[in-house]
Amino acid sequence: MIHDLTITLNEQTLPFLPAGDPHMIWTHRVDHASFICQASLVVMPSHLGTHVDAPLHYVKGGKTTADVELSRFCGKAVCLAADDFPREGEYDIKPLLERNAASVEAGDILILYTGYEKLVGTPEYFKFPNFAENTGEALEARGLRGIGFDSPSISLGNNRAHQEVLGREIAIIESLVNLESLVGRRFFFIALPLKFEDGDGSPVRAVAITED
Repeated sequence: MIHDLTITLNEQTLPFLPAGDPHMIWTHRVDHASFICQASLVVMPSHLGTHVDAPLHYVKGGKTTADVELSRFCGKAVCLAADDFPREGEYDIKPLLERNAASVEAGDILILYTGYEKLVGTPEYFKFPNFAENTGEALEARGLRGIGFDSPSISLGNNRAHQEVLGREIAIIESLVNLESLVGRRFFFIALPLKFEDGDGSPVRAVAITED
């Protein structure tokens, strides 16, 4: 079974409010009212909706979405419920990893259900906690290839979680949805970025493939 973990994009999709990002613009260059086909022009931020971060996003000279290792964004994954995820401050994933040591395998992409997906489409969605600056170290110690979650960003402001994770070339997948039914389950995860030459991030169609 294929589970769609992706926010639907349109011109009403809220961009990243803390950064003042613009809304997406979708314009039909031609459509069926005037021609045999429809073709459109799309203008949008590189981090709109469900998306991945490339190292270049926070690491000067880091890899782009064109040259990042694609295996970081697809492969075996496990979804854990981050029941202790706060609404402000910082979130340390080390206790969660310790409690679920038997469920998390080296090489996994770690997917976290925090409950924030229920706020998608509202300004409250963007009032989120930072992940602690030890996140990259904690993921690396477990041999994890990536981390995805249903809140809009791993960090904001002076917090260095972005740098600590991306500097280790560990994938970051932000703004996932439809995770609740996957909690406690293992699956094959795919969230490949578009191949932008200077891409610091990219919208993705994120999916989980389960055996049922």
